Amino acid sequence: MFGSEQSVITLSLYAVLPAIIILFYVYKRDYFPEPPRIVFITLLLGAGISFPLMLLIPFFEGYLETLNFGVESNHFYMSFIRAAFLEETLKFLIIIYYCLYLDEFNEPMDALVYGVAASIGFAVFENWEYVISGSNVSLSHAKDIALIRAFTAVPLHALAGVFMGFFLIEAIFEKQNKKLFLFLALFFPICLHGLYDLILFSENISDYYIYILLIVFLIRAIFVFKKEKAFQLTTISKKTKVIPNNSDIVFTIFLTFLILFTVNYFINFIMYR
Repeated sequence: MFGSEQSVITLSLYAVLPAIIILFYVYKRDYFPEPPRIVFITLLLGAGISFPLMLLIPFFEGYLETLNFGVESNHFYMSFIRAAFLEETLKFLIIIYYCLYLDEFNEPMDALVYGVAASIGFAVFENWEYVISGSNVSLSHAKDIALIRAFTAVPLHALAGVFMGFFLIEAIFEKQNKKLFLFLALFFPICLHGLYDLILFSENISDYYIYILLIVFLIRAIFVFKKEKAFQLTTISKKTKVIPNNSDIVFTIFLTFLILFTVNYFINFIMYR
């Protein structure tokens, strides 16, 4: 019994530690760190989206069964809509309706920190589920899952949070094209997440492409942080924050879903007509 409990604790550390290391690294990029309590709450809220997902996923999977899609169209739906759209939209809502209303959210770098915190929160819970489930096969299998996901799924979630924050910077701190950047703050992370999942789902695409995808966007993320960190040292690092109105948020979510669903139908029509 004790050995079993010890294994769960050990595997939990394997599952959680990569996400915490990434979040700590991002947190330390900020010259004016956010209050740890608020970052931790954001992380918990990110983990908490697992509960509405438990209600939403059966509905979306059930709807897929009524569509009579072909194999690759099914893969697109599962990757971009069932997984990426649902998960990234819920993270997006945490940042919009919790983080943006904080007085501490007062400069562009904060969008990156909170974006990653919300994403990492979900990554912690999801990773823990996968690793603990893997222990039903064997302890070594669970450790292999933890190792692989430490360099794939966990960084993917973090990168989605970075780019959600990156486009939110333009949507809430700049004066031009606010609605466009609000849309991109949701749409771009969904596309990144969905493409990652599609590579894994599809038998026609080598899994090795996920490493190319992650490396390319990791390099871009490094430059994003360097730019915002340098900006913090200027005298104008504090900008006026404008919170998007509810109608723009609803329209962003609706438009994103409409585009994804239309593309899904188009793919099915082209490949299986």
